[in-house]
Amino acid sequence: MSHREQPFWESLRCDDRTWFRVSAIAVLFSIVVAVAMLASFAGRVVDPSVAPAFVELKGSLREATGDESAHEAITSQIRTLDVELRTEYFDRRAFMAVGSWLLLGSVFVAIVSAKMVANIRRQAPVIEEAVTDGDDPDAIVSVQSLSAVGGFAVGVFLFSGWLIVSDRNVLPTNAKEVAALFPEPNQVAMSSVDHSTLSDAKTGQAMLGEETQKRGLLEEASDVAAPAELPTLEEKRKHWTRFRGTDGMGTAASAPIPKSWDAASGEGIAWKSPVELPGTNSPIVWGEHVFLSGATLERRAVCCFDAGSGELIWQTEVPVSSPEAGDGDAVEMEVNNDTGYAAPTMATDGLRVYAMFAHGDVVAIGMDGEIVWTRSFGIPENPYGHASSLVVEDERVLVQLDQGAEDEPLSKLIALHGATGETVWETSRDVPASWSTPLVIDYEGERQVITCANPWVIAYRASDGEEIWRCDALYQDVGPSPIAADGVLYVCNEVPGGAAIRLGGSGDVTDTHIIWQVDFGAPDTTSPLLVEDMILMLASFGTLTSYDIGEGGDPIWEQDFDDGFKSSPTLIGDRVLLIGESGLCWLVAAKREACETIFEANLGEKCVTSPAIVGGRIFVRGDKHLFCIGES
Repeated sequence: MSHREQPFWESLRCDDRTWFRVSAIAVLFSIVVAVAMLASFAGRVVDPSVAPAFVELKGSLREATGDESAHEAITSQIRTLDVELRTEYFDRRAFMAVGSWLLLGSVFVAIVSAKMVANIRRQAPVIEEAVTDGDDPDAIVSVQSLSAVGGFAVGVFLFSGWLIVSDRNVLPTNAKEVAALFPEPNQVAMSSVDHSTLSDAKTGQAMLGEETQKRGLLEEASDVAAPAELPTLEEKRKHWTRFRGTDGMGTAASAPIPKSWDAASGEGIAWKSPVELPGTNSPIVWGEHVFLSGATLERRAVCCFDAGSGELIWQTEVPVSSPEAGDGDAVEMEVNNDTGYAAPTMATDGLRVYAMFAHGDVVAIGMDGEIVWTRSFGIPENPYGHASSLVVEDERVLVQLDQGAEDEPLSKLIALHGATGETVWETSRDVPASWSTPLVIDYEGERQVITCANPWVIAYRASDGEEIWRCDALYQDVGPSPIAADGVLYVCNEVPGGAAIRLGGSGDVTDTHIIWQVDFGAPDTTSPLLVEDMILMLASFGTLTSYDIGEGGDPIWEQDFDDGFKSSPTLIGDRVLLIGESGLCWLVAAKREACETIFEANLGEKCVTSPAIVGGRIFVRGDKHLFCIGES
């Protein structure tokens, strides 16, 4: 048979030399990718906010106080450097994610090719008839194989070049196992919970869909009635029940506050009490009780202080209850220093207090300090550590458990029954890890849960978790929480900026409900604040920016402060309280004409938390102490 009469698949066969070349190229490509990843890792920016150049400029900004031109020039440099550092940060994360997959693929090709070489060389030689018609088919195959390998090599090196010079800002891929797609809650001290029922519900979701599971969970939860003594929403508004107050708006009623305060001299400080365990969560207040949580890798606890005296009433140790370890064992995990192991602010319904920790554990504790129930959702796939705060809505505790990357269906919004910890409803979210806290609003007589992540702002029905609408308005790591007023929702993030979204509608409302968007002055951590007809946004590098809530457009004014900020601005009557990272504080009058500083004060220690204001007293958590600012 001549080579022209050979079957097609015979003409594509490769000898051992071809597979050897493929293997060699794959090995070389693996080395190139590995070296590029090591170089990227060696020059990585761990946290843009603590980069030496950024810190140096912030120091120069403090020294330039009084020199307006120098102050403005340094502020401009800080803004530019901040964007550059964060762009580099996300580029490196994207590079490492893509490089990991390429390295894995090239190693796989190298191993398979080497295996093919070994198999071919072990085969016995085959004696074929001398070919008398036309060219030698083996020579033709050799030439074809060499051409194919050459084309493969060119493609590999072109793709390597693209990888090295590519510029993509995407969140990293963090999934560990396929099993993590459906983590089973582990209940340790949970009362009257049927584990087999929850397991069956998850199996039902896989077979019958999410809607069937949701209806089943709602039916189970309906058997547990809310206690008759559960405080009303109006009663809760008299206290500070969650991050940024019961309504989540960062607004407190007008109250007499000291003209200044200073921790060193004790001026304006009613009391300050040491806090044993570290935490970046903000205080909450119910009546005469102030609550905080704290944690390290080995320990976690919830503390209750007397609001009048600062005395520690009780401190309850919360056991470790992670599926990866036995009770009481420390589970290794990575968290950012700015986040820590106790970042989520607690919440209360007036009967119990609820806390969540970086390990994915949620605990309910009675007002007497006794643990009522605990739940564990496993360690979240989150590059900074979980920080979204808990929210209480009626008898439910809402957990925004966003985790993983954009292409991983790991995120969930979960409603737990406050009395038992049982899952009332659970809704999957097609978003990556985020750090924003949900906002619960009343819209046309219906309670809705608003969430922010990359890229979606999504509204859910509070009663059953059904999605109502979504809007594409955010990007990258989303930290600030939303606020709302008069039928309009306001969201922001350093990238892409701020946006006003008209409430209502259904489905994707991106093209129909965005009122305005702005791209300057948006924060990466702090949440916005509404003051009269303005929205204020406080950037981490120290600039407070004001926009018109109806038009957006250009800033009305900008005001620079000599500190960085992670504490969200808080409105007390008609004054705005700002607390810097170093502990410097400003009380300002934010008017449309200008931002006027009323006075400056000092806590005397680092502060990254937001205050709670109740009964004319300001409760602030510093790095080492809990402060009560006000009259003794």
